[in-house]
Parts: sequence; C-alpha cells; structure tokens
Amino acid sequence: MKTRWGLSVLVVLLLAGTRIQAQSIEELMAKGQQLLQRGAFSEAVSAFRGVVSREPDNFEAQFNLAFAYLQWGRNSNAIQEFKRALSYQPRNSEIWSNLAICYENLGRSDEAIGALYKAVQYNPGNITARINLAAMYHNANHYQKAIAQYKQVISIDGSNEEALTNLAKCLSSTGKYAEAKNYLMQAIASNPNNGVARWEIGNIYVNKEKNLDKAIKEFKLAITADPSQPAFYESLASAYESQGKKDDAIETLKNSLVYVDDALQKEKIQDRIDRLELGDAPKGQESTATKMSTKSQIADLQKELRKKETTDTKQIDTKPVDVMGDFNDLNSNEEEENPLDLKAAAKKKAESKK
Repeated sequence: MKTRWGLSVLVVLLLAGTRIQAQSIEELMAKGQQLLQRGAFSEAVSAFRGVVSREPDNFEAQFNLAFAYLQWGRNSNAIQEFKRALSYQPRNSEIWSNLAICYENLGRSDEAIGALYKAVQYNPGNITARINLAAMYHNANHYQKAIAQYKQVISIDGSNEEALTNLAKCLSSTGKYAEAKNYLMQAIASNPNNGVARWEIGNIYVNKEKNLDKAIKEFKLAITADPSQPAFYESLASAYESQGKKDDAIETLKNSLVYVDDALQKEKIQDRIDRLELGDAPKGQESTATKMSTKSQIADLQKELRKKETTDTKQIDTKPVDVMGDFNDLNSNEEEENPLDLKAAAKKKAESKK
C-alpha cells in the first residue's frame, strides 16, 4: 500500500502587539507566503532566508524556509532547516511530521518512522502523522502496530474514511475478515461512494465467503464510484469468469483498457481477453490463437508467391554450379604433390566399369 503523505503547513500568525523590527521583514514574510501558495518554491526560499538572516530567532520564518525547501524537493536542505526549527521548539509535532516526509523521500524509512513516532507522542491528536505512521507500519508488514495507530485515529475521528478503509486492509491481511468487513461498512456509511471500501468488501465476499453474486454487486458499485481503477474491473472480470460468464468478463476487461497507461499491464489484459475469446490450448500444444495466426501467415505467404507467378507454370531454370572452377582456384593457390583432379578420377572410374 502506498504511503499517503499529508503536508502540514504552519500558519504564520502575527499577534497583536508583536514588535516588528522593520516594515521590510513583514513584507518579506507576506511575499514568502504568497510565493508558497503559487508554487514558486525557490523564490519563497529566498524570501524566508532574507527574514532569517535578519532575524535569526524568527521561528515562523525558519519553519517556512524549511517547508519551502521540502516543497521544492530539496529534502536534505529541508532536514537541515527543520532541525534548526527544532532548536526553538523541540516538541513541535508539525516539525517532526514534516521531517518524516523528508526522510521518507530520501528512502530513510527507519528515521521517518522515528520522526512520526515523535510527532504523535508530542501531539496525540495529530491525525495526519498517525495515518502516515500506520501506513509505514503497514508497508513494513507490521500489521499490529498499523492497526493500533488506525484505531487511535478512529477514536479521534470515527468517520475518517482513510483510517477505516486501511484498518480493514490490515485486518484482512491478518485473517480477521469479519472485523475488517465491519470497518468497511462504517467507511461506506460515511461515504457510499467509497470505491476502495466497496472493492475490499467484494474481495472478502470472493475469498472468504465465496459469494460471487454479492462480490459482483460490490465490484460494480466500486466501478461506478471510481471508474478509473483497473483493479476494480479485473476483480469483476474474475468473478464473472468464475461464474462461466465469459462474455461479461471480456466486456469488463475491454472497458478497463481505457484507464490503463502502462503498456505492459495493457498487454497482459489484452492477453487475458484473447485467452477468454479463443480458449486455452491443451497442455503441451499450441494455442488456437497461435495456430490461427500460423495458418494466416501461410495463406498470406502463398498469396505473395502467386503474385510473382504468371498464368503458365514455368520450369525453374538455374545455372549449374561451377564446382570444378572452384576446386581449380583452390589448387592454383596451394602447392601439393597430388592436387585434387575430379575429371581424371571420374574418367578412371568410367574405364574400370568397361
């Protein structure tokens, strides 16, 4: 499961009565915020660095400088600046959350998990950090730790679809299908158009309850909710195939091709469609598709040959190969006591038969 990161932005609050050292500082801060919102991250870095160079203790500028580096994709720089921000507020959950993103972007998963753990430790209500931490545990197959974090999120926000759905996935991975189904139903109650939740329930109907009719119903609802997911179509096609409804399976797979960008995946789906349309070949034999293709190729070749022929059949006329000339050339280049003489040998053999 892909980790879904939520970015935490520290809003700069200018409290009444705060002493502003210079008007230009205020202007630089406002400019930096505007540049961040516009996605001009390199310019935002310059603006916030201008503030920090003049006011080294400006926490808001320091945090946003680090955040601008993160958004710019300069993760190493962002880590350095976030650590400077931690020197002002070491228990700031948002800093630790964003540090985790930097570490994960650099492939330093253990440090990312450690940073997220700090984030939820310093702010137990940080839902984004908990979901990210749970997702990392899930990716590492630490299902029980992931389950614990998702349940913490649900205890804070009982209608959180992401936590409900992903918790169900973890529970299914540990064989707790009934509990997983319960959380999926809660996710659907929160949002009837939750395609992933409906797809997961459909998988439970197939794999655990062996109820293809209910599975097909859920897969159809999943496609209706989010028609751009090829996996939904493939599951529906498999259910149809298990019921012997090949035409429905073929149509479903063909519909999925519109949403597949990867050439290899598209080729696999097309191969599956061909198999359903043409049938499987007996073990050790060519498939029907291969045979048909071979016959077609032979027919095409025959047509091409016919085009080269006239109406009257002509005898093939080829010139004899001058073998003797070749051997004479060889003999002229080699100095041997008894050079090879095929004419003499043939004459001698003819005389011996008289």
